[in-house]
Amino acid sequence: MKKLALLLLLCSTIAYTQNVQVTDYQVPVSKAQTLRFDGSWNWSQTGNSVTSNNANGTMLFRTFYSSLPMAWFLDVDASGSKAFGEYSHNIVIDGSFRKYIWENRDLFGFSSLTAQHAKPYNSVAVDLTVGFGYGRYINATALAKAVRIEEHLVKDKVIPGNLPKETMLNIASIIEREAEYKDKYGEIYEQEWFDDIEHEIEKTNMLEEGGVGSIGVLRMRQVLFNINERVNDRYYGWDVTAGVLFPITSAYDSIPTGNPNLTVGGRFAFPLSWRTQINTTAEIFTPLDSAAFDQVRARIGADFIYELSNRVNFVASYRFGLYKPAEGDMDREHTFSASFWYYLENNIYLTISGDYNKLGNNPKIVSSRVGLQYNLF
Repeated sequence: MKKLALLLLLCSTIAYTQNVQVTDYQVPVSKAQTLRFDGSWNWSQTGNSVTSNNANGTMLFRTFYSSLPMAWFLDVDASGSKAFGEYSHNIVIDGSFRKYIWENRDLFGFSSLTAQHAKPYNSVAVDLTVGFGYGRYINATALAKAVRIEEHLVKDKVIPGNLPKETMLNIASIIEREAEYKDKYGEIYEQEWFDDIEHEIEKTNMLEEGGVGSIGVLRMRQVLFNINERVNDRYYGWDVTAGVLFPITSAYDSIPTGNPNLTVGGRFAFPLSWRTQINTTAEIFTPLDSAAFDQVRARIGADFIYELSNRVNFVASYRFGLYKPAEGDMDREHTFSASFWYYLENNIYLTISGDYNKLGNNPKIVSSRVGLQYNLF
């Protein structure tokens, strides 16, 4: 515990060498999207017998748009596997829309729709939730990229030290507007985009004659186009929600959809430093019938991301699930995973992972894998 506290203190100290912090980046429109594929294959043989022949693949898609009057989110998680000719899959689509009641306040009304299909379901399970919430999420990845560019420029002695806070925020705003530059300048947008970034640095009088030079342009391209390195998404903010979940369809045609549920949830995201990110979620459900508060379902999750270098990331996640029936024993599930992502090139990572799963009184499951991950964007 002391070592962990010392590490976090060191991370925070490193962060404050910058003249700008993550929470300084506040924009009227925040948006992001991520599409990631993972794949692995395991094969082994003992004597003349094949003991394992398993293939696994996952896809993760995240996109959101948040503005002063409204926000929407869309998450897609899909996984599939094959083991000795037996196939299985699990697909979850979760979309939500929220409308802020006042533009200068964080109170909103929301609705969300969740659909899931998994083998051996013979139908798609669909839930609709409506309610109210409070809070906002901000995507500060553009500012993280500006800081990474600044780190390179200082290291390469293009500039003598850290840029002023206002300059960093202006550069982040230019980075955020890449699509605008594409629409306006077409094929030559990159030149105009980089020129505007350079002009912001020139205003500080920290550049020698000749501007950022070829090494500065190279560093900008490496950071902005994920060449030999990648900047992880950076978010900060929180929100809490309360609403009513209405089951629309059941996973099995023969099982009734059940009664509506009261649901309370929350999310929190914050980078401890420019290389450390924590994301957490929590959600609790109880039916709105005679079993209210006697029957409870809960889901809690936490993710920790640490960039050991511009090419190596450490990612750890923990998931806790709980189901308390109105009568009978409570079931708990613990899932922990830790992995190293090594960035190769062209948005491809080599991943080395370990997983731990414990469901109720069942034996624990420990596994490890090596795979490739492709980040399309």
